[in-house]
Amino acid sequence: MCIRKKYYWSGFLGLFLVLLIPAMIVFAPPLGSKYLSVQSPPALSIPSYEETYAALQNPWGIEPVHVGNIDSETLWLARAMFSESKRHDEQELIGWTIRNRVEAKHRGCTSYQECILDPFQFSAFLPGQPKQSYYTSLSETSEVAGWQRTLALAYYVRYADVKLRPFGRSVLHFYSEQSMLDPALPPDWVGDLTPITPQRRVQLDEQRFRFYSGVK
Repeated sequence: MCIRKKYYWSGFLGLFLVLLIPAMIVFAPPLGSKYLSVQSPPALSIPSYEETYAALQNPWGIEPVHVGNIDSETLWLARAMFSESKRHDEQELIGWTIRNRVEAKHRGCTSYQECILDPFQFSAFLPGQPKQSYYTSLSETSEVAGWQRTLALAYYVRYADVKLRPFGRSVLHFYSEQSMLDPALPPDWVGDLTPITPQRRVQLDEQRFRFYSGVK
């Protein structure tokens, strides 16, 4: 009787191993697989005042931030900044102008994406523009020269304390003389307004960018 039980359990164990081993082979990740070391990105973190201050004081020296800190809205802000200028000091000012628009719900926009895709506001995103697909395709992992630094700058601008603004909340407009069909003719909305001077060490070239407050 004991011998029969012994053979019975031995047979059962053998059958169990026959079924288990193939399953382990199928479901176990291959040795050295990237899935063994992948870590989920951390939750979005908000930069400290000191960290943001240091970044905005030297936008050329900003280091890329973790991809987990770049959400859809920051990505859209960075796309617009990158489309307008490749100079990081100018990009910061552009970013603040867009942030002002979002916070003011300018033209009814309540998000960065809505603000940037608002018709006839940002030339690179106009339907039919040759570069529209290029800029909208930029992602948080794109390796275009200067792009990762622009992403980091957009992150800091978006979450910066209001004390770090380079100009007031009423600055909602800018234009580049270089991009005008006739540089001698500014946009109609300029009127007799005077460009503002940002509270930054950057020396703005008025042929490149002029920022305005009080546009009706």
